[in-house]
Amino acid sequence: MSNASNSTVLIVDDDSSIRWVLARALSNAQFKVLSCDNGKQAMEIIRQDKPQLVITDIQMSGMSGLELLKSINQEWPDLPVIMITAYADTDLATKTHELGAFDYLPKPFDINHVIKLCQRAMDSQRERHDLPLWLQQIEKKIDSDYHQGNNQALIEMQQEFERFIVESALRLSQGHKQKAAKILGWGRNTLTRKLNYWQHDTASDTKEE
Repeated sequence: MSNASNSTVLIVDDDSSIRWVLARALSNAQFKVLSCDNGKQAMEIIRQDKPQLVITDIQMSGMSGLELLKSINQEWPDLPVIMITAYADTDLATKTHELGAFDYLPKPFDINHVIKLCQRAMDSQRERHDLPLWLQQIEKKIDSDYHQGNNQALIEMQQEFERFIVESALRLSQGHKQKAAKILGWGRNTLTRKLNYWQHDTASDTKEE
């Protein structure tokens, strides 16, 4: 569980009553709270104060919450963002996830749910930071591709990584297939089948070109 006393949350909403309610609830839960009423100022606060979480309304004058989310994802892809919406709308919730939001918060909201959601976002961020650097880089690539509309990002990464480890096994075994299969913990037939599939796939791509 995250230590709220060491965590800063930025609330972005042009409704002062919403900012007040959220700020009071999160402060009582030992979070440090910053707030503002527009996306432009939010970007400045993030640069200066480096909060660990952003909660933003979707519907705001000037820069919308979705535009703010996009800007945050470009500059701070690891910063979790929770979107506030006035509608318990499944399509809108799905859209915020596709655009990279951690989660969404329909109004009217339950304060206990808000606090638990913030704690979950903080825990998720810390778990990501505990990953080895090379896995963090892969995760960023997957997130970036997915949020740009590539729904096959995970499948493509899995295929690329599998080819990479097979090529590594063949390199370590100096091209000896039986030894490479043993390194991978596979049967030789499995390795041969995959190599044949990739060769056929490459040949098909060449013909198409």
